[in-house]
Amino acid sequence: MTDTPNSDKILIERAGSVGKIIINNEAKRNAMSLDMWHAIPKAVATLETDPAVHVIAIKGAGVSAFVSGADISEFDEVRKDTPSATHYDDVNAQAYRAVRNASKPTIALIRGFCMGGGLGLAAACDLRLSDEAGKFGIPAAKLGISYPTAAIADIVHIVGPANAREIYLTARVYDADAALALGLLHAIFSKESFEAEAEAYCQSVARLAPLSHQYHKAAINAAIGQTDSLPYDDLRAMACACLDSDDYKEGRLAFSEKRKPVFKGQ
Repeated sequence: MTDTPNSDKILIERAGSVGKIIINNEAKRNAMSLDMWHAIPKAVATLETDPAVHVIAIKGAGVSAFVSGADISEFDEVRKDTPSATHYDDVNAQAYRAVRNASKPTIALIRGFCMGGGLGLAAACDLRLSDEAGKFGIPAAKLGISYPTAAIADIVHIVGPANAREIYLTARVYDADAALALGLLHAIFSKESFEAEAEAYCQSVARLAPLSHQYHKAAINAAIGQTDSLPYDDLRAMACACLDSDDYKEGRLAFSEKRKPVFKGQ
């Protein structure tokens, strides 16, 4: 099933319990326009509120790019001065925030270029998979622009401050192996096997207990001091909800019966 939140360049597909947000601007290597950034939070909300979806994956259309960055061709209009650029950055940050704060696991499926805002979008996800052709970098210093503060924090949380300094201050482009060494990636698959391997990875995460995922995500965010993280009492309540859930009963029963559990997020 495919639908469009509010842009024909941001699509939603569902494959079992995996919901996918597709960046659909292949003619421009999936560069993100302002309208596309606006559409991301609505796409996330659509999948967040679908009880059949346990994992949210984000991918680019085609095989040459996840997201090559922002659509610079519109900058003379939407990012031409401080007021317009500030508005653009706010919309940009809202998109990252929607992905970052999703209660369900988010996985970036990266093929080819993952640059600038594309790397920011991937960094807002919980997990990142790439094909061997992946290219990563933040070229903001080559354009003379700033990068949203919270998005910088995402990179720092992933690779540490020393590596983040190199990413931003050199504007270097990293290949997939170098990105894996930095900790930006969790796995690299060949170009030929990427679709199958990435789908299997997503489905393996989706088969696990949704309430456990929600609690662990929230607890990790609190542990690293992420903005908007939940207070301790809320985290404790989430942990208790796991213990009181039907999924916990199903997990124990499946273990005793030596079979795989079927979790429903209840």
